[in-house]
Amino acid sequence: MQQYPQGGSYRGGYRGGGFRGRGRGGFKNSHWNSGPPSRGHHDDLGNERFSNVDDHGNTGSEPMDVQEEVFQSHDELGEDTSQSVQDRAGPLTTPNRPPPSGPRGSSGSKFSFAFKPSSKPAVTAPKPEISQKLNAAPRREPQPENRDRDRARDQEREPPRSAPTEPASSRPRHERRHPPEGPRVAPRMRKVMKIMKRPKPRPTLPADLVDSESVFFRKPGNESVVGSGTYGKVFKGLNVYTKGMVALKRIRMEGERDGFPVTAIREIKLLQSLRHVNIVNLQEVMVEKNDCFMVFEYLSHDLTGLLNHPTFKLETAQKKDLAKQMFEGLDYLHTRGVLHRDIKAANILVSNEGVLKIADFGLARFYAKRHQLDYTNRVITIWYRSPELLLGETKYTAAVDVWSAACVMVEIFDRNAIFPGDGTELSQLEKIYNVMGTPNLKDWPNLIDMAWFELLRPTVKRRNVFAEKYRDKMSPAAFDLLSAMFHYDPAKRPSAAQVLQHAYFTEEAPAARQATELATHNDWHEFESKALRKENDRREREAKKLAKENAGRDKEKDKKRINEGTDQRDTKRLQVDKNGGNKPTPAVAPPNSTSEA
Repeated sequence: MQQYPQGGSYRGGYRGGGFRGRGRGGFKNSHWNSGPPSRGHHDDLGNERFSNVDDHGNTGSEPMDVQEEVFQSHDELGEDTSQSVQDRAGPLTTPNRPPPSGPRGSSGSKFSFAFKPSSKPAVTAPKPEISQKLNAAPRREPQPENRDRDRARDQEREPPRSAPTEPASSRPRHERRHPPEGPRVAPRMRKVMKIMKRPKPRPTLPADLVDSESVFFRKPGNESVVGSGTYGKVFKGLNVYTKGMVALKRIRMEGERDGFPVTAIREIKLLQSLRHVNIVNLQEVMVEKNDCFMVFEYLSHDLTGLLNHPTFKLETAQKKDLAKQMFEGLDYLHTRGVLHRDIKAANILVSNEGVLKIADFGLARFYAKRHQLDYTNRVITIWYRSPELLLGETKYTAAVDVWSAACVMVEIFDRNAIFPGDGTELSQLEKIYNVMGTPNLKDWPNLIDMAWFELLRPTVKRRNVFAEKYRDKMSPAAFDLLSAMFHYDPAKRPSAAQVLQHAYFTEEAPAARQATELATHNDWHEFESKALRKENDRREREAKKLAKENAGRDKEKDKKRINEGTDQRDTKRLQVDKNGGNKPTPAVAPPNSTSEA
């Protein structure tokens, strides 16, 4: 520690944060030296660096005491005083400055500082080094209650005991956790079935399938055609990869001004929303070479071809099964709110196992069940069209499909259409009146409200001959069911669900049996039936023509024979006339015999 000269002493004790000098002259807020301060301006009282405010901010530090106090002599100061000052100062020492010079008092132990006179005394503060170290407020010990509160707060901030205290990488890897004590519980196991997929060998295609330009192979020409109509043609195709048979229905695009046909769009939308065992399944829609095809599952027969099959005849139980499947599919459609509007024998397909499926939804549409709306009456093939549609009704219900299904059911039993007309509404109504009789207001109260009733009013009253023609061709329950479905009034016809609850399907024997024998017979559709019918007609015409030609030849032969006989008689007459009447020509004797006579 640096000591000051003998003439005076410095007391570094702390009393209230200020310095108290003791001597003759003393000092009052004076500079340590006469020169300007080397670090900062000590007159700045607002600077916290030089302020004597204690740490807790309770009260400000005492101002520098301006009273004159006598400094103790250096001799009077003991070792502990110097040691205490040295301990407070720490490693810092008093700045290396020359001791202050000034007039000394009479006493050798007294000294005083000499200050530069100034006109205006300035309030100064000690140097920063001394003020920081010597004027620092003493550290106060916290109160016990504050200590407990701080400890509790620190405990709350401590992490939980389960928190890791070291990174996982610093843990030894050989450390193993011991299982908990107690009885061992078998772990819960979950069985997972792992399916091993073996790669399939690459298929090898026959030569005719390799050359196919389409995924679905079709025979050239009309060999693969299985159906045709106003909608287009239906082809029989073979998937070259899966070897599955499909039916390709080509959508006719000729004459379409609006692009894609609306009927085809409606059919695709309906078929995508329908899933039933008795409804044909639409697999996909294919575009190929500017042609659009609907790809259906292939079924080997339709009802028209099956009824005209040359080698297979349906039994009574099989007929009942086909009729039941037809009404099950129809009930599903009506439950979903769909009108088929083209039920006929050619649109009902049958598989090799005897499963019936309703097809051709080109005229089908959704209908409102709770309220009636106007629809077109130019629907359903005219042979299967109901009387209300023929008379111009536009607010119709599912009863129109029930009438068509009844016509198909009669065709199943009789193998012929019940109302075959010539294609006009008037002719078709005449066919219906000839069998079912002329309708009256008792049977059909809304008859006169039909749009075309006045135009197509019946001229002759006919009686009902349905029982006479068809009672013997079917069972009594089947006849009773058909009589109910052939009501003129649509409101009196049973629904498809009520038809399925009839005694014909539930009680009458024999029970329905599926026609599984079709698997052993060749495919037969309406197209083949028409082709066979045309071939038979052609053969009949040729036979008639040949018979007619033979008859002509026979007549010519007879005429020639008659003419030849007439010519011979005429020749004899001519010879008689030349000889002069009816006298015969005298015989001329040889001359040798006459001369001898």
